[in-house]
Amino acid sequence: MTATSSPRAFKTPEALGTWFRQHHAREKELFIRLYKVHARHLGIGYKEALDEALCWGWIDGVVRRLDADSYQQRFTPRKPRSIWSNVNVGHVERLTREGRMEAPGLAAFGARTAERTGVYAFEKKDVTLAPAFLKRLKADKAAWAWYSAQGGYYRRTAAHWVMSAKRAETRERRFAQLLSCSHDGLRVPPLRP
Repeated sequence: MTATSSPRAFKTPEALGTWFRQHHAREKELFIRLYKVHARHLGIGYKEALDEALCWGWIDGVVRRLDADSYQQRFTPRKPRSIWSNVNVGHVERLTREGRMEAPGLAAFGARTAERTGVYAFEKKDVTLAPAFLKRLKADKAAWAWYSAQGGYYRRTAAHWVMSAKRAETRERRFAQLLSCSHDGLRVPPLRP
């Protein structure tokens, strides 16, 4: 099925669960027509679809508007090294308590790793620059004054952008860009409006 195909609509979460039971192992994607709150009488919405997908080891993806009442969302099987948001971890814990998780969903959840769980910048409240970077930033008075005057979201996200780089060279290059931009009173390019 392609993004231009007609998405499938499901009247109830149980109907979607039946589709997953029959197709989860062999299908590679599913485009679902999801209904907005005011049109929920026409079919299921995002929360119901996400719960069913997680139960079967699938995850939500790209969204595309269809009309005033609905939108299309792509769902795919989770890959072994996929990232798990803290929100979805919480959903799986709730679904497990409710006895709704299926074997494929439990297997996908069990395969997650700590380093690929809750790694999104918005989930990290304590992300800071490495002490050596912080020292260099504070040494440039103009850069430090501008950076420290920014809101918590920007500081956390900029720090995550620098510190999340896998290679030391990339972290250094990103920090140099953060320092230069802060000195000039600018946000780093990935965080500019």
